[in-house]
Formats: sequence, structure tokens, C-alpha cells
Amino acid sequence: MLKLSTPSREPFWLDILPGVRIQFRPISVADMLVARAAAAESLGTKVEGAMALDRSTTVAAGAAFTRSLALSGIVAWEGIGDAGGKPIDPNPVAINQLLEVWPAFDAIDRLYVGPALTRLDEKNV
Repeated sequence: MLKLSTPSREPFWLDILPGVRIQFRPISVADMLVARAAAAESLGTKVEGAMALDRSTTVAAGAAFTRSLALSGIVAWEGIGDAGGKPIDPNPVAINQLLEVWPAFDAIDRLYVGPALTRLDEKNV
């Protein structure tokens, strides 16, 4: 049974790495649609009516999906600074730099994006 309720829109904190925590907005339907569009855009060109998908294209689509959700979802963070160690606020450039750090990308994908997808699957069973 799908139980309907008003979803919380309150931001929440996740510990991403030792000494690093990030505050996220809950993922909305609009966020998910934008992320899907970002993934679709990265998939490549059509070849005779079918998508030409290879491993690197699929990986790029997944990365675009997670990147889109992180860009729209990150509200604040602690424990992240510039090259000199001075704390910085989240902004698109800094978020993209953070997502180039594999352990950070992996943690955001597992702890923020993954649970949202799982909740969607559970609601549609």
C-alpha cells in the first residue's frame, strides 16, 4: 500500500567523510526529473534508433545524475575548505570540485542519492 503523507522539506545533515558533514535538502520530484534529464543528456547519440551505450557512457550518465542531485541538494557543509585550508561555503564550483574527490562522490551517492531511489522503489512495489 502506498501511504501518502506530506514529505518533510527540512534540510538534514549527513556525515560524508571523517570531519566532513554536509547539509542536504530532501530530494523532490522536480530534483529527480532534472537529474534524469542530466543523465539522459550525457548518454550520447542514437544509432539507428537505439542508444549507443558503452560502459563509459553509462558511467557518465550515473555521474551526471548524482552531480545534478548534489548541486540542487547541498545547502551547507562543515569541514571543507579551499587549497589553503580556509573554510568555504558551498557553491557550484566548490560542489563540482568536491564531486571530483572519489570518496566524497561515493559517500554522497550512497548516503544521499541511493536512499532516495530505494524509497521510490519501496513506494512502487
